[in-house]
Amino acid sequence: MSKKVLCMIPARIGSQRFKKKNLALINKKPVLSWGIEAAFNAKIFDKIVVNGDCEEFEQISNSYNLDYFMRKQTLSSSEAKSDDVVYDFLENHKCDYIVWFNAIAPLQTIKDINGFVNSLVKNNFDSLFSIKTEYVQALFKKSPLNFKIKEKFSKTQDLNPIKLFVPSLMAWNANSFRENYLENKFSFFTGKIGYYEIKSKLSSLVIKNEDDFRLIRSVIEGFSTYNNEVEYYSFIKDENN
Repeated sequence: MSKKVLCMIPARIGSQRFKKKNLALINKKPVLSWGIEAAFNAKIFDKIVVNGDCEEFEQISNSYNLDYFMRKQTLSSSEAKSDDVVYDFLENHKCDYIVWFNAIAPLQTIKDINGFVNSLVKNNFDSLFSIKTEYVQALFKKSPLNFKIKEKFSKTQDLNPIKLFVPSLMAWNANSFRENYLENKFSFFTGKIGYYEIKSKLSSLVIKNEDDFRLIRSVIEGFSTYNNEVEYYSFIKDENN
């Protein structure tokens, strides 16, 4: 692949719904490590960089010989916007394309990762987002989106499907993102926008809260672990260095 594709793995310590989720252990390995290994195993990225905000993330990155980017404290709060996080990162890293790769989707398949990146470059998208299709009755602000309440209940296979964003993979043309951000101060949806339909439901499983974590951990370790306590990666500082 002639274009340089950089994989950015974001990791923030202070998530509101499930704090330290990137450090929660699955098979004695932090969630962040599962994401890093998935990105490595895809063998499609020219470079992988963890974009984090604490020493634990840096230590994990170093254990894989990865570059680590310590983001500004202002970009670590729950009020920080993703557009600003990406722009700040691009100001410090050169590439043709940047892929936002969420470690909190640790079951992403190699097929989906490679398919996403190939679609990005082949179609010359400026913005690309992973999505999934659901054949299910849906409401928006209590109003039906794809069914009618004054007729017999529809079979799911007869519905117009809804498309849902999957936050495991997002990507941009780096130059297009920069230019739009400098002009408008936002840039998530810029230029030629594409949507990549993931092939595996596993790729859509994302850890947003503790229940999500327990479910994903149980898939990996077995359902007997569902109700077990959550354990976390422990940072041990080498005082000799």
